[in-house]
Amino acid sequence: MTDKLIERVFEKAGKESGKDSVNGKAEYLAEHISEVYKFQVSSKTLTRYQKKEYSPSHPLTDYFSKFLGHKNYGEFVKNDSEPILKAGVKIQKNSKAWIIALILFPLIGVSAYVGYQNGKEECMIWQEDHFEKTTCSGAENEEILRAFRLENFKKIAPTETTTFFKNGKAQVWYDKSNNELEFFTAPGTHPTNDKTLKPITTYIIEKYIRK
Repeated sequence: MTDKLIERVFEKAGKESGKDSVNGKAEYLAEHISEVYKFQVSSKTLTRYQKKEYSPSHPLTDYFSKFLGHKNYGEFVKNDSEPILKAGVKIQKNSKAWIIALILFPLIGVSAYVGYQNGKEECMIWQEDHFEKTTCSGAENEEILRAFRLENFKKIAPTETTTFFKNGKAQVWYDKSNNELEFFTAPGTHPTNDKTLKPITTYIIEKYIRK
């Protein structure tokens, strides 16, 4: 659902700004969010969302939804599903289509997207040092379910024995906000402030961990 949210946000940004490029639309969005919601997000991060490299989390999902005219992300998810239900009602007017639908619906249910359960989109919510699966509601620190992030993204307190690099590639990522460092086991965005995490460096290790 966040992919659809981003698609519509960029579409509206293009219409309002008159810009055609992804970067131009991202810059317009970054400025709008900063001015209206006093929240800082870079155009680079917004571009990554548009390219589906990452998925936005709260509070950005709420800001995006408000930009589109909804109260919050939960309302966007709810309202966006309504046309699908109405289309289902129209199918019943045609008996043949209705019979075909009865045959196809069980098959669709079996092969349904893993992010849905009992007709509701699944999300995950940050709990202190890890994500937990939940049903999408627009709650704070909630984001769309991503299996890799759910299983592999953890907050840790690294020590001298922590494996920081493997084959020359970082195995730990960090964020520094308000002079406080936080470390995580996978790349992506910070689960609460939405900043893009940075790969660990020897300088950070020596200065803050092996001090």
